[in-house]
Amino acid sequence: MSTLPTRLAAVGASLACAVALAVTGAGSADAAKRPTSTDVSNATATVSAAAKAAGAAKYGAAVSDALALEAFWTPARMRAAKPADQDGDLKAKATAYEAKARADQKAGKKPVTHDGPVRAANGSTSKLFGPASAGKGELAAYNPNVPYYDPTAYTQGKLFFSKNGQDGWQCSATIVNSEGKDTIWTAGHCLHGGQGSSWHYNVAFVPAYDDDLANPRPYGTWTANQLWSKSAWVSNTDFSQDMGVAIMNTNWGWHIVDYFGGQGITVNRGKSGVWENAFGYPAEWPFDGGNLMQCWGSTSPEWDAWFVWSQTVKIPCDMTRGSSGGGWFYGYNGDWGWLNGVNSRIDRIVGPTIMLSPYFDDDAWGLYNTTRNL
Repeated sequence: MSTLPTRLAAVGASLACAVALAVTGAGSADAAKRPTSTDVSNATATVSAAAKAAGAAKYGAAVSDALALEAFWTPARMRAAKPADQDGDLKAKATAYEAKARADQKAGKKPVTHDGPVRAANGSTSKLFGPASAGKGELAAYNPNVPYYDPTAYTQGKLFFSKNGQDGWQCSATIVNSEGKDTIWTAGHCLHGGQGSSWHYNVAFVPAYDDDLANPRPYGTWTANQLWSKSAWVSNTDFSQDMGVAIMNTNWGWHIVDYFGGQGITVNRGKSGVWENAFGYPAEWPFDGGNLMQCWGSTSPEWDAWFVWSQTVKIPCDMTRGSSGGGWFYGYNGDWGWLNGVNSRIDRIVGPTIMLSPYFDDDAWGLYNTTRNL
């Protein structure tokens, strides 16, 4: 099912399914417990010699890593960056995962689940831009090219990185509210290559990236200092755990959540019949990676058999590679929502009709709790 001709037609349905987000500080019903996860892995974000050289050439030998990455990720390099999913190694790992899932399903092997009660942490509005864009036209948030000054746009963006000795890769990412005020969420494969691979480097986030603007980074370049993912992704390339968190450095003295606001997060909402708005920067035809796009639809498990359901969920969507890491918003009201998934895989490279995400259960909540105060 293609979403391209139905994006505006679905506005009414989307609004009917949306609920208002209480934009307050991070919090949840079980906030006092906040158990952290032991099944997570992390690394310090690093900057390559090539990036430091680019920074030194532009700013001098004493350049900071943040300015080095700003110099390294030129508009031309960002525009030329390839979707992470084009990596042959990652494609092979996805194929192997899908084959194993089919074999396990046929053998009646039940996936390990970590379900729990519904949990949620609320989002937060920007301390700089004021309240959400009250009074804007209804269609603004649903225009596939969401304007850069819209909360939907500036709480999301493109993630750029180098990996395995190669520069020029891209994903999508979302700012998520937390006590530390420095968190963005993306797919695990946007931060680490999975089993036998390594952590990415030269990681930079560009909120509201839009290559139709004279300056495609209207809010600058934000850099990471820590990278996190689930150990099952890092060690086993388990796509049901394909989620990642980057802890961002401050910019101009601002924490990223204080500057832009952050979306909320929720888990354990169920695998079927949950309405989601999915966002990202698809970079293959008919898209060009230059604009934030979206799909929407009702979730279902990737597969089910005899009362056994996959730990991955899907929605109808035609976004292509490059949208990996983009957020799925539960309760999206045109500006704000709760993160309840991330773009992980598509059903086929040419003419995709389905987008898949790891199911956000207590595994996702554990990753959030482990990183929320950083």
